[in-house]
Amino acid sequence: MSLRSRRISVITSPVRAMRAAALACWISCPAAASADTFESGLTAYERGDFTQALKIWSKVAKLNHSGAQHNLAVMYDHGQGVPEDDRVAVGWYKRAADNGHAPSQYTLGLLHSRGHSVAKDMAIAVDWYKRAALQGHGKSQFILGVLYDFGKDVARDKNEAIKWYRLAALQGDGRAQYNLALMYDFGQGGLDDPHKATEWYKLAAEQGNTKAQYMLGVAYLQGDGVPTDFSLSYAWMSLAAANGHVRARQYRSHPWQKMSREERARGRLLQRELMQRVRLRRSVSLDSPNRMALPTVELVINTQRVLAQRGLLDSAVDGILGPKTRAAIQALQKKLRLPQTGQPSNELLLLIDKD
Repeated sequence: MSLRSRRISVITSPVRAMRAAALACWISCPAAASADTFESGLTAYERGDFTQALKIWSKVAKLNHSGAQHNLAVMYDHGQGVPEDDRVAVGWYKRAADNGHAPSQYTLGLLHSRGHSVAKDMAIAVDWYKRAALQGHGKSQFILGVLYDFGKDVARDKNEAIKWYRLAALQGDGRAQYNLALMYDFGQGGLDDPHKATEWYKLAAEQGNTKAQYMLGVAYLQGDGVPTDFSLSYAWMSLAAANGHVRARQYRSHPWQKMSREERARGRLLQRELMQRVRLRRSVSLDSPNRMALPTVELVINTQRVLAQRGLLDSAVDGILGPKTRAAIQALQKKLRLPQTGQPSNELLLLIDKD
């Protein structure tokens, strides 16, 4: 088996997710003139008073506040403070999207790509993705990169793929960074630069992208785009292996066998340092959370379930980010040596899985 497969293995677009994931768009709001009124709705939502939040945001939404319109869509979508109503939810998403709200545009793209509550129409989906992407929405940029990379429902265009991958990668999207590295590594779309490939692999790897960690280990093993360094090769492969990468588990013995005793000691030390660096990089996203970007009820429920399994939460798993849930999250964050924000996140769930 080859160390480095020529078969491009990318993270497929989030479009493949089913309805719950497709609609996992966060309660959010851009700055607006009616921020104080919006803020009172946000406060009500935070304490689990969905009825009051719905009442406030309904008033604000009529003033053409795109953030309030988006949040109403989420509440109708998930049945928070109101019976679940997909038709009404889509209507509010559309109003917010027409007002330039990028997360709503992204959500409509997901809905049309899967045919959830709307007609399945990839032409419409791509149009919404592009509107959001042109506003700098990273997830939409990444999806467009994937679509054009593989010619999925659009004409295959490697130049377009590179453009959208690069824009998402520059915003720190680890999946886009990895896919862009692959294109440089394997000469896709006119790109062929092992040095650039390793630069993007490293950025993705330091964010915790396991595939990038493995590929960076291979690069240091073979001296491809970087000077040969068996200690670094072993360290990156070991980190990938610890994160479940099967091939990394198989091949990290390759650099190990070529290393002296001193190099092996350095390799172990580098592995620990890299692990700490990656964890710190992830923890930054948990620090100083943005109150204007609350997690969805699904994320809260998933977090509550994990907390209950660990004996840190004895209250109901209800999707409400109340005081008990926040305290339990802070207790777990303290154990993991993370900033004690009390905020759930997908990054925190990933760290829990690795703990």
